[in-house]
Amino acid sequence: MNSAQVDFQQIRIKHILFKSKVRSVLYGGVFDSVFFSESGPISHWFLQVGKVKYSNEPELFNLQKTHSELLSYANQLFTLYRNGSIDQAHAGMKEIEKLSDRFQELLTQMEKRLALRTDMV
Repeated sequence: MNSAQVDFQQIRIKHILFKSKVRSVLYGGVFDSVFFSESGPISHWFLQVGKVKYSNEPELFNLQKTHSELLSYANQLFTLYRNGSIDQAHAGMKEIEKLSDRFQELLTQMEKRLALRTDMV
């Protein structure tokens, strides 16, 4: 497994954990304010790995943008949940899934393109 594959595996796992924690909070789990902030593990990956190794890749900006949308939308759902609009918060998971699919597609696109580039070298 090369360095890029490890990097993408890390961000993919962090993303799946993010989505899982959103669902957990919306079904009564504990809210982790640091995890769901701009200093959470995915944002940390973008700063420590993404911007360092992949800053010239066109998908990186869209990946970050999609993650910011996920973060913002998740926080809106948490507010709905805390305010008693539990069914509405649960229904919002559909949008989290759509954004998650977009995030995964962008990540796969970038991964494939970089793999092709290294295969050509």
